[in-house]
Amino acid sequence: MNFAKLFRTSRSRKAQAVHRTMPLLELPPAGVLLAELRALAGKQDPVSRYFEAYDTGTFKHPDGRTDELRNVKMDPGAIALLSYLIRKSPTPLSIEVGFGMGSSCSVLLGTLADSQRDFEHVVFDPYGLESGRGTVVEAYLQERFAPKFRRVRQRSEIGLGQLYAERGPAAAGFVFIDGSHLFENIMADFVLADLLCARGGFIAFDDAWYPAIESVVNYIEANRPDYAVMRLAATNLSIIQKVSADKREWFSFTPFEVPNRGDWTRAA
Repeated sequence: MNFAKLFRTSRSRKAQAVHRTMPLLELPPAGVLLAELRALAGKQDPVSRYFEAYDTGTFKHPDGRTDELRNVKMDPGAIALLSYLIRKSPTPLSIEVGFGMGSSCSVLLGTLADSQRDFEHVVFDPYGLESGRGTVVEAYLQERFAPKFRRVRQRSEIGLGQLYAERGPAAAGFVFIDGSHLFENIMADFVLADLLCARGGFIAFDDAWYPAIESVVNYIEANRPDYAVMRLAATNLSIIQKVSADKREWFSFTPFEVPNRGDWTRAA
């Protein structure tokens, strides 16, 4: 599948013509992305440990400690796409909302290390999982990547705002949102990620086939002609790319579709 065909933009075609100032990203086929990620696993230990954990259900620290993934897994195809996109980040700063079992973080840090560019990766997650799950993965990543990697135990709405106050607009080139799945929290994460996102940068939404996340993506597609929207570009993952400045009128609003589904339900 050529993911480039999945790019969808705002319903306002006139607005697109006015606001778009850069071409859309062409994405390789899914099989190519996955093959590239498996090749990276041969060079980067964090990526290799991600695949082992995904296959066995257990993350193994080099010192012998373990973390059980249980049902907190992320599909290799989705992570392969994130790995590809973070290489295209126009700035050194990348951000994740939510740590979970650290699967995406492991691969993204391995990808950044392989790029041989300067980088800074910040994760906002104040809670973590029950019974301390994920702490072994985090310890491994801290040992390997600090100070270029840090986890901030702060609500993302607060942490992203503080980061914006410190760094200003267009500071980040890649943001992966996988924190609270309440609609208002996802929208708040997007609003703040948008302020931080540089032109050409990416914002990714995990669990994108569930109604709260889908509703936020629908809002963006209907109301933000400065973004290109790629729905479900990989399993349960939607991507947006900032392609121009936001030049809307201060009163601009276009109604958007809200799925007639509740809670943790996906489209049939």
